[in-house]
Amino acid sequence: MQNIKKNRSGVIDSHCHLDFKALTDDLPGVLRRAKSEGVLKMLTICTNFKKPDQTISLSERFEEIFFAAGVHPNQPTEDLKFKSEDLLSICEHKKMIAVGETGLDFHYSQDSKKDQIKSLIQHIEVAKEANLPVIIHARNADKEIAKILSEQYVKSAFNCVMHCFSSSSYLAREALDLGFYLSMSGIITFKNSQNLRDIFSKVPIERVLVETDSPYLAPTPHRGRSNEPALVSYIAKTGAEIFNVDEDFFRAQTTKNFFSLFKKAR
Repeated sequence: MQNIKKNRSGVIDSHCHLDFKALTDDLPGVLRRAKSEGVLKMLTICTNFKKPDQTISLSERFEEIFFAAGVHPNQPTEDLKFKSEDLLSICEHKKMIAVGETGLDFHYSQDSKKDQIKSLIQHIEVAKEANLPVIIHARNADKEIAKILSEQYVKSAFNCVMHCFSSSSYLAREALDLGFYLSMSGIITFKNSQNLRDIFSKVPIERVLVETDSPYLAPTPHRGRSNEPALVSYIAKTGAEIFNVDEDFFRAQTTKNFFSLFKKAR
């Protein structure tokens, strides 16, 4: 792990999965290493809000942890169907700062397209009612995602982040035109991700977040190993290089962006 200079600007891991076994097995170490890398806050994601206890417990035990909850599009079809009031009731928790992750994944989950679309729209409606932003997962569904986000925004405004953004420049433009945010993950550090770096280089820096999506997508030079929030520093370093700004400035800017989007976390 890289050495952290003293007094470095803090940074926020805007998307991780601290309830996954790879991280819970060494949670004290995960949190200690995150702190040593200047990670101020972590947003851990409950991928199935029908089983939220572990995620909620983490947020209540640790001041630096917030959570979001929803139904991930790769969850079983029966779980994509839910009562909005059940999700709304969790939104009332003081540490729940966003709805999701939700979205469309037509790579892994072809058979549930209709249910995914319905679930995504339902998540957005819940988020609007709760006055919370939405966390969007998009894979092999750029046109469908763009259409839904635009249509729902026209009905009434909301905010969201395109989590772990690795989609097309088309979806990037569509999201930015609606005032949404794009989040960098470890993918941005991969050797074969020059096209993605080029896309981000054209994004307003005020609309960028950083995340690990840990335990997945560990950045170079840790690729292939289990990821964790401390490694968000590598993503911030690459982000600063893409925007040709000082790394401390980039860390501070993405932290500011986090609190601009997730207002409940202030």
